[in-house]
Amino acid sequence: MKYIFFCLLFVLTINAKAQHADTLSTDISKTKKLKEVVVTATRTNKSMMQVPMPVTTISNKEIKNRGLVRLNEILNEQTGLSVLPDAHGQGIQIQGFSPDYTMIMLDGLPLIGRTTGILDLSRITTNNIEKIEIVKGPVSSLYGSEAMAGVINIISATPPVGASGSVSVRYGTNKNADVSLNGAYATKRLSLSGFVNRYSSSGYTLVPESGSPTVSPFYGYTLNGNLGYKFSDRTHIKFQVRDYTSTADNNFLVDNDRITGDGTEKNLNASAGLTHRFTDKFTGDVRLYHAGYSTKSLLINNTDNSVYDETFFDQNFNRAELQGDYKIINTLRFTGGVGGQDESVKATRYNDKKTFQSGYAYGQADWTPLKKLDVILGWRFDAHSVYRSQFSPKLAASYQFSDKFVVLASTGKGYKAPDFRQLYLNFTNAIVGYSVFGYEEAATELKKLQDQGQIQTVLIDPATLQSLNAESSTAYNFGYRYKPFTGLMWTVNVFRNNIRDLIDSQPIAIKTNGQSVFSYFNIHNVYTQGAETDISYNFLAHWTVAGGMQYLEAYDQSVLDKIKAGQVFGTDQATRETIKVKKSQYGGLLNRSKYMANARIAYQDEKTGIITSVRAIYRGRYGFSDVDGNGIVNRDDEYVKGYVLFNASVSKLFLNNQLRLQVTGENIGNYKNPGAISNLAGTLIYAGVTYNFNKQ
Repeated sequence: MKYIFFCLLFVLTINAKAQHADTLSTDISKTKKLKEVVVTATRTNKSMMQVPMPVTTISNKEIKNRGLVRLNEILNEQTGLSVLPDAHGQGIQIQGFSPDYTMIMLDGLPLIGRTTGILDLSRITTNNIEKIEIVKGPVSSLYGSEAMAGVINIISATPPVGASGSVSVRYGTNKNADVSLNGAYATKRLSLSGFVNRYSSSGYTLVPESGSPTVSPFYGYTLNGNLGYKFSDRTHIKFQVRDYTSTADNNFLVDNDRITGDGTEKNLNASAGLTHRFTDKFTGDVRLYHAGYSTKSLLINNTDNSVYDETFFDQNFNRAELQGDYKIINTLRFTGGVGGQDESVKATRYNDKKTFQSGYAYGQADWTPLKKLDVILGWRFDAHSVYRSQFSPKLAASYQFSDKFVVLASTGKGYKAPDFRQLYLNFTNAIVGYSVFGYEEAATELKKLQDQGQIQTVLIDPATLQSLNAESSTAYNFGYRYKPFTGLMWTVNVFRNNIRDLIDSQPIAIKTNGQSVFSYFNIHNVYTQGAETDISYNFLAHWTVAGGMQYLEAYDQSVLDKIKAGQVFGTDQATRETIKVKKSQYGGLLNRSKYMANARIAYQDEKTGIITSVRAIYRGRYGFSDVDGNGIVNRDDEYVKGYVLFNASVSKLFLNNQLRLQVTGENIGNYKNPGAISNLAGTLIYAGVTYNFNKQ
């Protein structure tokens, strides 16, 4: 099957790169497009065709044309990306990596606030952005931990000279309302912009008989401000503040008891930067950054008005960084920097306040020995107060056979540091009775349970284990970009990631109540590999067809070795007999689809102001549960069946494109799977209106 798929990949590919679809100029037949520039992949401005790494860009115009307003909505329609839901929100999967291996950034600075590894994408509005850049594959040589799978960088828009602003409203199913007010003023030296966004929903319930909502009603506010000032052509400063606050109305049943209460979530980001061009060859940057994230929840049992659960979580992140960019000769540029970070967390499930300190240095040489050849050599060294120091190298190259065809290849090492949860968690489920301890807490807490007579059997003595190491991967990417003529763009990328020291939870003891005590260890040898392709084609002045596919394999090598040795057993679904599991039956890592695809057709007419598109997103079946208890996916009833989602939008522009009326539909086919997929609420219909003004 996979060989047929690869042939289809090569011959019938129909993918969409965002920037080539909806970003038509005022008159595409008369206006020559400028070369697209990306920043995230190299920390410097670089032509899209020349960047030697897999990169996707999504323009602001494309997001508006599709009627999408939250980050999870737009990412879900991109090739090779899968939005994964859990109880704490929606994260993104890249090249088979879980969401906690992808760094989410705002203007090059990391956003914090992960719960169980998920940084909830739905809390991030796409309002007031210029574009989104997605780099696939490890970028730890530039950005450190959490960039093991890739980076998603949200880049803020720069306001035009003069006064400008906009008002936009979107309202639809489940009383979902998204309201934004933007304002900006800019001169040749001063740039001032900001926006306010309110996002709310009545929530929804996929299983009414449960008496509990799948998503509780909530409302949230985002306030964002940017200030920039040019002292001269050589020196400018920039300040940015972003504040997000959300409140959820919790109301659910537990053992026939009604539990109610409020949960709040807050996220504050503040940054300051100074850039000075010392000479025509040397530019320096200073950046200061603070991020704070907190949650608080108080749940009351309405039966007796007792406190059912009360939790809090407070995280702080501070960073200072110096970066220099020096053009040594016309064909060689060096970018390097040093910095330091301080992180802390204080939470209900930690014994006391925990802190990390780290310092780092990075360097990158961008060499073009030939006009058509570009070679990038990068490295980063991270020294940490808790886990072992990390060295992350990277080598990438691109070669332009012509202006139409570019081959690119890269290899590099990525890493992800153990987080506070994996090191310091101290949690016991009061109802079920199991316990989970971080690596640093396991030995002490297990001893306490032994002294209290709660331990029946010790499976692993934590005191005998080596220190918890950062997870690491060695990645290989190879592909090409092909633009045979104006309007057609085709990209292909083949990838392989070898992952070492994967951190996973395992039982270390059995309690006298029969429940387990868990902790975290470096155990697995995992790999992901596959291929993806994108193609888009603009034709007949107003039309675009596009699409993409990904083939993915994600396996635990230790499981494959055991299967080969005949040591893995399962239960036959039909006969319930115990059988040896074959390699062909092993479904790989949970929540990874072997096949994913998307397709789109769009129409845009500048004269009439009509813009419309229809999109289809396919996700193949993926492992969801372990029914026969052998720890792997190996039976048909352990999978979620594949499905297709259909999205569409139509809009009309008025008043010289200042006024936009729009209708958007998501999941038009009303697909639901309440038992496995919590972020598919059925068909969602939205109506929106946007008014823009610009007085130069």
